[in-house]
Amino acid sequence: MLLERLLLLLIAAGVLVAVYMFWRWSQTRRLAAAAHVPLPADVDALVSAGRPALLYFTTADCVQCRLRQTPILKQLSAQTDVAVHTLDAVQHEAAARFFGIMTVPTTVWLDVERRPVAVNHGLATLDQLLGQLSAPREL
Repeated sequence: MLLERLLLLLIAAGVLVAVYMFWRWSQTRRLAAAAHVPLPADVDALVSAGRPALLYFTTADCVQCRLRQTPILKQLSAQTDVAVHTLDAVQHEAAARFFGIMTVPTTVWLDVERRPVAVNHGLATLDQLLGQLSAPREL
């Protein structure tokens, strides 16, 4: 009886790990494909080439965005010369769909050539964002 429950628990954990790995793989493929497609018009007009930029997707009713993510992004702006562009995911639906935004807050790093190189679904810490900015292969 105990052995059967343990086996079921291990199988469930394995399925969860497999689903998570598939999700991460699909996000990586989506990001790689987006790097070869022109940006949506509203993002293209907003972001200039020549320096990294961070797209910050939020909504008007996102409490976590206002109370936690926005202060982190203000700290990031104060410490670096990165342009942070705030986009409402509802108003900029085409851009949100282009980057695969399914939850807010979400941040998308664009390199100096305006290609997406990293996506953070959910709250991104200052250390995480600074690490992605300094990663030589990404930005």
